[in-house]
Amino acid sequence: MTLKMLGLSKGCLGAATAAFLALGALPALGAGGADDLIVRLRLSGESSALAPLRACVVEKLSQQPDVKVATAPTDGARFVIDIVASKDTGEAVSASLVVVQTFPMEAFRPRIKEGEDATALLKSIQFYTLLRLHEVVPAQANDALCTRIVTDIRDKVLMQEFTERAD
Repeated sequence: MTLKMLGLSKGCLGAATAAFLALGALPALGAGGADDLIVRLRLSGESSALAPLRACVVEKLSQQPDVKVATAPTDGARFVIDIVASKDTGEAVSASLVVVQTFPMEAFRPRIKEGEDATALLKSIQFYTLLRLHEVVPAQANDALCTRIVTDIRDKVLMQEFTERAD
């Protein structure tokens, strides 16, 4: 089959080949690229409830495309997820979930009034936060609690974030 039979010219084929090669040179989504969304996970509460909950939440959130989970302070974290867990006398675990969105200082432009010390103001502001989600999750088995937390974060925070990025 010739290019003429396909309705393509050499120039068109060359442009298509160049575009394809350029796309192939880009990092694949989810492959640790610069566009990864970093979330910082902080847990507190009853120690017997924390270890399995941390492992489950980290595992399930890390399976989301383009999401990296950090459990220690990390530069570039876009969301901070605070979970406070408590265990009742049985195996049921309750949790309070708070997700805040952080904005790096370079993306936040505060207005400085005339006469104010701009340097002192900028040094005092580290980042701006916006509450994205606050929820109390009632007593459930650990796996069910983990699934509910990850589903809420995915549906109410991450989906909105990726929709905003696509706009």
